[in-house]
Amino acid sequence: MKKYYLATYGCQMNEYDSALIAQQLDMRGCIETGDIAEADFIIVNTCSVREKAEDTAFANISKYRKLKKANPDKKVVVCGCMAKNRGPEILKRLKVVNYVVGPDQYSKIPELLLDGPDSPLHKTHHRMFLDEDITENYVGNYAKVKHDFSTFVTIQRGCNKRCSYCIVPYLRGPEKYRDMNDVLTEVQKAADKGITEVMLLGQTVNAYKNGDNNFATLLTKVSEIGGIQRIRFTSPHPRHYTNELIDVLLNNPKVCHYAHIPIQSGSDAMLKKMRRQHNMEQYMSVIEQLRSKDPYYAISTDVICGFVGETEQDFEDTMKAFEACQFDTAYMFIYSPRKGTESYKEQETLTAEEKLARHTRLVELQNEITKKRNEMMLGRTETLLVEGCSSRDSEELMGKTDNFKKVIFKPSEGRIVKPGDYVKVKIDDIRGWTLRGTLLD
Repeated sequence: MKKYYLATYGCQMNEYDSALIAQQLDMRGCIETGDIAEADFIIVNTCSVREKAEDTAFANISKYRKLKKANPDKKVVVCGCMAKNRGPEILKRLKVVNYVVGPDQYSKIPELLLDGPDSPLHKTHHRMFLDEDITENYVGNYAKVKHDFSTFVTIQRGCNKRCSYCIVPYLRGPEKYRDMNDVLTEVQKAADKGITEVMLLGQTVNAYKNGDNNFATLLTKVSEIGGIQRIRFTSPHPRHYTNELIDVLLNNPKVCHYAHIPIQSGSDAMLKKMRRQHNMEQYMSVIEQLRSKDPYYAISTDVICGFVGETEQDFEDTMKAFEACQFDTAYMFIYSPRKGTESYKEQETLTAEEKLARHTRLVELQNEITKKRNEMMLGRTETLLVEGCSSRDSEELMGKTDNFKKVIFKPSEGRIVKPGDYVKVKIDDIRGWTLRGTLLD
């Protein structure tokens, strides 16, 4: 019985795709192992969103030389975005790699690894499978459920937005939406295995459409599946928040009151230059609608500091936007040109020191806002989905609120609480950036 080892880099989409590949191999009788040395196959699912992610993957894959020397029959597959972006270079630089497989060709992996030399794929003598397939949505293929209570489900692949700094649309192709019934079947199968929380995934997840069905319809249908108690999603685009969707987000009790909505800049001039397809008025309208009914609705974001051409006024607009939006958390990145994108062709206007200074100011501001948003939670009674032990104290447990706040608490004496349980706690303390609570009966 063959064993495989999966190494996954990057976003939740890659996590899902790795689970999809795992399920295909399991169905062929393989077994997943956490011991890379005993694996017959090593599958590396890679990320290309930043050049550093590719450099890390190249460095780690090169370390497989010793494993390959010890077992020349061990096969290594590199898949994902870096495979699509740098396929020929991977085979040239990394002699340990047997096959390079792009995001639309994952169904070929079992045949490549398990079938003999007379199989159709092996007869081609090809080692790279990178073709874009606008029809491939892996219909009828469902990801392996790797956790006891929460799982990812991809509903959309690709992206039509073509932001000037982003390489993903060139690697993942145009948007493709899964058939709604196929999505619901996968969620039902997960629920049958005890899953109670599902995260719906897409590059612009709220742009989802399938016939007459849209994202609001899909959320409603998922909420009707027995056993599902919490629904999350990522990442939405500001342009696709319709009134119908906002109504579902605020009034369906199973849809969590949290969203990660990338802003990237608070300057309309920069947003236009980035080709973000929204302006600050549209963005603020979404925030205001979500928070008007629920002030505790949690919102996180992504932002780029020092984008090419960013003026001091553009940056000040971003600072003002952060003040206005009151994000719960933010992922703040210093701009670095990404080869293969439109922005890469432009001449940078800021020094590294200037970009760092702006980033530092924004981080300091966001830290103050995060502190305020956390303090708002003090005294509240919240339902947590328990995820496991605290990373700092194995005698304490950690769970997340509906609005995605991490809370640490101690179990009551004589009461058994385990991962996957839903419990009520009263939030009564903050240590650092972490909320703490007392378990209620």
